[in-house]
Amino acid sequence: MNKGLVLVVILCMILFLTGCGTQTATGSTFIGGKDGLKASFLTGSPPDKTTDGGSSGFGIVVKLENVGENTVAGTDGYVEIWGLEPGAYGKTTADLKKPFGSDIRSAKMNSGNVLSGGISTVAFDGLKYMPIIQGDQPQTVWANICYKYKTQVAAQICVKNNVEQALNSKQLCEVEGEKNPQNSGAPIQVTSLKETYAGNGTIGLTLVLSHEGTGYNFFKDDKLDCRNVESNSDAGKVKVKFTDVQVFGRARQVKCQGIDTDGYVRLYKETDSGKATYTLYCTLDVSGSDNVVEVPIGLELSYVYLQTISSPMTIRHISQ
Repeated sequence: MNKGLVLVVILCMILFLTGCGTQTATGSTFIGGKDGLKASFLTGSPPDKTTDGGSSGFGIVVKLENVGENTVAGTDGYVEIWGLEPGAYGKTTADLKKPFGSDIRSAKMNSGNVLSGGISTVAFDGLKYMPIIQGDQPQTVWANICYKYKTQVAAQICVKNNVEQALNSKQLCEVEGEKNPQNSGAPIQVTSLKETYAGNGTIGLTLVLSHEGTGYNFFKDDKLDCRNVESNSDAGKVKVKFTDVQVFGRARQVKCQGIDTDGYVRLYKETDSGKATYTLYCTLDVSGSDNVVEVPIGLELSYVYLQTISSPMTIRHISQ
């Protein structure tokens, strides 16, 4: 074989192997991204066509890939098939709802490289369309993917104890302004974190929580329930939990207005963008020193997330 051709082949193999499962990321706390799980039907499952009268069987297989940065336990998610009358396909309602069954690990950052997340499948086998129809009939197969997920958020805030430092001195850092929070790969994020001086050794923090993912809805995470109906009072709720902030050698609690007694806030859809958001105002006691320092602040968002996928299928009549 020509030496030049051999070299090209070797280089292509190296590029393929290094690109499989890893990417390079630098200068970030997290990988980032706006998705948790990516869901799809495996090719041919469901098929484009099936036949009536129970004359042919088929399966539905949902592929789940974790492209975000939170591992999902096998018991913390389920797939439910919708759009099919269970009895018509020889099944019960319970047959068309299955847990993930195995953990789906998160994507990870490792020494500047991004390690791809885990992949799993949930299969529904032995479906047959039992009735006999007159002529071909269109059918849409839907799958709801419901799972618990979390977002980690990190930022740096500026601590200055008195008003003169906070408003006049630009040394080391500035109290007033946007702090550009970083989010782990996940569909619910903190898109803005602004700091202000609130007086008496206190700083104010204004956060905007936003649904950035492509999923259908999200819910309170105290149970695994994605009933997307108006009567579900848990819809739109996200749990917010701050890590204590270390200020001058002491752990200080972030105190917020608008969080309920269980730690939840409800996001509401904006009229203009249609995006669900919530603005949260918090305070932090930074009294006790005249030093000027930058300190990290972190919080966790927890929720149950709902995604929906669909695929068309035709039921064909077989003449008897």
